[in-house]
Amino acid sequence: MAIGFTKDFSANGKTNVENAFITEYMPLVDGDAVKVYLYGLYLCANAKCDTTLNEIAKHLELSEEKVIDAFKLWQEFDLVSFVEEPFSVIYQSINTGYARAKKYKPEKYTDFCTSLQHLFPNKAIGISEYSEYFNIMEVYSISQDAMLMIVSHCIERKGDTISYRYISKVAKDFGARGINTTEKVEQELSKYVSRTHELEKILKAMRSTKQPEIENLKLLNKWTNELGFNMESILTAASTLKKGSFEKLDQFMMELYSLKCFSVEEIERHTDKKKELFDVSIKIAKALSLYFEVIDTVVDNFTSKWFKYGYQEDALLFIANYCFKQGKNTLSDMDTLIEFLFKRGVIDFDAVNGYFLRLEKDDEFIHTILDTLGLKRSVTNWDRDNLKVWREWNFSDEIILEAIVRSVGKSNPVAYANAILGGWKSKNIFNKTDIENLEKHDNVNKNNNVKVTIEMINAKYGERRYNANALAKNNLKKASKLAGFNDLHTRLKEIDIALAMSEFGGKKDNVAELETERSEVTRKLISLLKTVNLTLKDLEPKFKCEICKDTGIDGANKCRCYEEVLAECLQDAKTANNIK
Repeated sequence: MAIGFTKDFSANGKTNVENAFITEYMPLVDGDAVKVYLYGLYLCANAKCDTTLNEIAKHLELSEEKVIDAFKLWQEFDLVSFVEEPFSVIYQSINTGYARAKKYKPEKYTDFCTSLQHLFPNKAIGISEYSEYFNIMEVYSISQDAMLMIVSHCIERKGDTISYRYISKVAKDFGARGINTTEKVEQELSKYVSRTHELEKILKAMRSTKQPEIENLKLLNKWTNELGFNMESILTAASTLKKGSFEKLDQFMMELYSLKCFSVEEIERHTDKKKELFDVSIKIAKALSLYFEVIDTVVDNFTSKWFKYGYQEDALLFIANYCFKQGKNTLSDMDTLIEFLFKRGVIDFDAVNGYFLRLEKDDEFIHTILDTLGLKRSVTNWDRDNLKVWREWNFSDEIILEAIVRSVGKSNPVAYANAILGGWKSKNIFNKTDIENLEKHDNVNKNNNVKVTIEMINAKYGERRYNANALAKNNLKKASKLAGFNDLHTRLKEIDIALAMSEFGGKKDNVAELETERSEVTRKLISLLKTVNLTLKDLEPKFKCEICKDTGIDGANKCRCYEEVLAECLQDAKTANNIK
């Protein structure tokens, strides 16, 4: 009778591996030995006791000799009991707390220990150090003379106070690469000596004062033999690293390899591009008033992506300055805006500049709407969305303002204007003549009783504010055609902002300089405007009542112009009803 698991059940199951094996034994052996041990453990857990040596070797893609050597090695650690003929392996429990020392025959390493101690005349070698060397020689099959050559070389490079852990690292590297005889070690050291001058050049290019190490040769061989770089290219790459190391240079060489940058020219172009990314990232951070100790994260997560989108320095700095002025001065805020622009094909400087100019003009128009309605607040995205919808309904800005004027004084004037425009759209009314005809028709059935409402008074004030703003806007448009006006006018605004900020904790060391410049800019503006019969005051709204700015409110009381507006509204009402 046969009892067992299906292949699927076994494949989906688990094989328990003790932590002591991973932490204490696995670091002492090579990868093939670990593969053999774990596969044998898997076979034990799945009742595969009748597996043959050939099957194990075939599954692990190892020779039978390698499998036998691995089980013999684990037997020396007392982790298994092994018999070669007939093939038999029995797994033992693991002793935790320390890796059981291998069963070395004392006389096997007597001469080695004597020779090793002679290499260190100023210190006594401890048991743990001896055991480390024994383990390395056993695991990697390094001959005793070869091991002594490796130790001698390390002492020559570092002195006899060198840590045995460094020697262990070098010996394991040699062993892993199959350099385990005196001939092979001598050949490897000869290569190192022959290429020492190349290693020294690389260190010098990186402005490093360190001496060449044998491990450095492994990386140099990798770059030249495996990756295909020549020495000139390697030195070019090394020169770009400030106080670099071979480990950092290796990361850079792998980066160059992935980008297929092999020649000096290709590496220099890549380095220049990388430097540009870093420089631009620093400028962007400065524009956003941000500071980063390590700018690499900005390059990796943001700037490099924006450059791949096609954005250049001038466009990115323009966007960064816009974000700062809008109070959205984080990289995430800027990234969100760039993603928005990118989806709409707004990429180069001219396109970005044009987009924000249109946005600025839209905001100016919305400010006119808000001023007409008597709303003292900033422009919001909701306002921009409303304007976009109204224009999509094919209403001109002139007709939109007609609806706005009729909404003054309402409890929710923007919503009221939206309703008016919606009604006009449904009746296919898109010009002033049609609006007038509609309103005449609506007034046919009205009686002659004259009544002035608060809405009428608010509408009159709104009309006054609109007219004042419109006149100032026209004057500004006329002035903007003068050569040099726009630059001077923009600079005047920037100076006023800087002076205002200095009053609230900003820089005060250049106030005098700014005030002097303001006087000069103002003088030039006055001279320019005089040529078209304008003054600086003509560029600002001229309200009929300077006390309340045509709002009807003076502090907590009605302004003295209120009675005048009331009289105008009464006359308008009489005219509308044909009453004299």
